[in-house]
Amino acid sequence: MNKVRVLVVYKNIAFILFMLSLVTFIPPLFYSFFLEDKEILAYILPLFLSLLLFSLSVPIKQEKLSEKEAVFIAVSIWFLFPLLASLTYIISEYILNPIDAYFEAVSGFTTTGASILTDIEKLPKSLLLFRDLTNWIGGLGFVVFAISMLSTKLPIGRAIVKFESSKVIEEKLEPRVKEVAKIIVSVYVTISFIEFVLLKLAGLSVYDALNYTFSSIATGGFAPYNASAGVFNSPIVEFIIAFFMILGAINLQFYYLIYKKRSLRPILQDEEVRVFLALIIISTLFSTIILYLNHYYSSLFESFRYAFFQIVSASTTTGFSTTDYSNWHPSVLALMMILALLGAVGGSTGGGLKIYRLIFIFKTIIGEIKKIAHPNMIYRLTIKGKPIEMSRINQFWAFISLYG
Repeated sequence: MNKVRVLVVYKNIAFILFMLSLVTFIPPLFYSFFLEDKEILAYILPLFLSLLLFSLSVPIKQEKLSEKEAVFIAVSIWFLFPLLASLTYIISEYILNPIDAYFEAVSGFTTTGASILTDIEKLPKSLLLFRDLTNWIGGLGFVVFAISMLSTKLPIGRAIVKFESSKVIEEKLEPRVKEVAKIIVSVYVTISFIEFVLLKLAGLSVYDALNYTFSSIATGGFAPYNASAGVFNSPIVEFIIAFFMILGAINLQFYYLIYKKRSLRPILQDEEVRVFLALIIISTLFSTIILYLNHYYSSLFESFRYAFFQIVSASTTTGFSTTDYSNWHPSVLALMMILALLGAVGGSTGGGLKIYRLIFIFKTIIGEIKKIAHPNMIYRLTIKGKPIEMSRINQFWAFISLYG
């Protein structure tokens, strides 16, 4: 049995940590310098620590990695980089408890959106920018982002892309992992830029447009204001944010297929995406009717406006809010909880159980019912038009059991 080579693994981890540190700490560092908010050390020290770790790894000879080592590196990065980022909160003295600081960092990079902060607006703007930037990097899958800069001769790129993606059955990507990762990153950045421009045109400042772009496309939910996305009280801003939350909740690898085939068919013909969008449409219509008939809002448009945003926020597991929905009708609140549990499309920035697993459960139930009615029938479970092997089915049920 092959053992994990500590020095070789350390070399790759140190490199990835340093590359991620450049992207994560430098933008808020410059912004802090520009604002003169006295938080520069909160970004310089973690950056310097990552540089030190990287410098110590330089003499180590680079060797070919096994897939086992590559997956170990991927898992380690998810734990280690938030640890490095948590130093920013501690040094700034806005979150002094190390466990709370680590929680906030993990929540950012995993795009969970949970927070221990009760008054977000007390934080300096550079720290809020850093906080939302962790959402954006985490939404992309920062391990894949870093791995795109590694040599394609290493198996780590392919292994981590495989590890990062929660897809079921998908067109086999070409072995040029670096090229695929670059395309996905390019599309992710392009979509983010488009949202930033639209939000700026809708009247937001550069700072606000950046922060809400980072959080919405990553379906992370971090916001620089206590009122979340409702602080602007603008239907246009809300619809823009909701639209890009949906884009972020679709499998990022579809963007590679769209680029490759020069067609939107990979998204429009995908079973999982169609189910995901259908759930949003049906849930929005149901919630709009319930809110309007029960006189929560005075007009049908207003009912639709708030229902649509909150349904999208729940189904993409973003967590933004534009109104206090705590007193909404119980049926709508229950629906939002179910949608948040189910989550977004597999391989996206969204969380939850993922829609393809919902499809799997539904088709399994239908298949068992058919077997009862027709005992001699041979039933083959398929998703996206392709059969699922028994080993994969066992993996599905194991994950669902653990998730439950």
